[in-house]
Amino acid sequence: MSPTLLAHQFRTLLRRGRLIGLLLLAIVPAVIVLVVGLAEGPNPDLVADGVAGLASTTFPIAALILAAATLRDERDAGTLPYIYLKPISRFGLAVTSVVAAASATAVLGLTSAAALVGSAAVVGADMGAATASIPLYLAVAVGYSAMFVPLGYLLPRIVLIGLAYVILWEQVIARLVTGVANTSVWRFALSIYADIVGDQDLLSEALGPVAPGAWGGVAKIGVVVTLGVGLLTWALRWRDAV
Repeated sequence: MSPTLLAHQFRTLLRRGRLIGLLLLAIVPAVIVLVVGLAEGPNPDLVADGVAGLASTTFPIAALILAAATLRDERDAGTLPYIYLKPISRFGLAVTSVVAAASATAVLGLTSAAALVGSAAVVGADMGAATASIPLYLAVAVGYSAMFVPLGYLLPRIVLIGLAYVILWEQVIARLVTGVANTSVWRFALSIYADIVGDQDLLSEALGPVAPGAWGGVAKIGVVVTLGVGLLTWALRWRDAV
């Protein structure tokens, strides 16, 4: 892994204009929790409902936009071979790019979690459910980065394809077709959240057939990372980018 390339990609992904827009998107669930909590009073399920509901769309979209841009912009500009000084292996470039995207997305996730904790504190909601969103967002950052960095490099319309995945596939088809939920990165991360929160009945509808379990969720995210890095390494060799 190249520290120079990692720093370059991290700074590029978190440009001010992009960062502000994505942060606003990422904290939407916390804002809704605050508004609903102030309007309706304390509700022990409010935070978990917000995480399993609205956050399942807003945060994946933010993660998609960041991850897809990691190598896509460099590829389109033809500058991919020139963004570092020392030679780097294709595998090293793949790992660095996924880590950069995951790190940038984690910044959004930690901000979203902090906002959620703040909202929960103000309205008297479940603080444990709010703080448990931290590992959820971190797992989502890693999983979606491993998926969308290579696809962003390979496919020209990855944002549209990614939106179809996070909205249509994960949120609609996965609720209608048994088994599709087992291909959902969001649900892999949500299974970690459900295990930490402990209220599995509350999150059972959002999880579908995916069993709650922190270690199981981590293992599934690990498989996604392995496949994503492998795909990106192959793609870089195939296109002779390095």
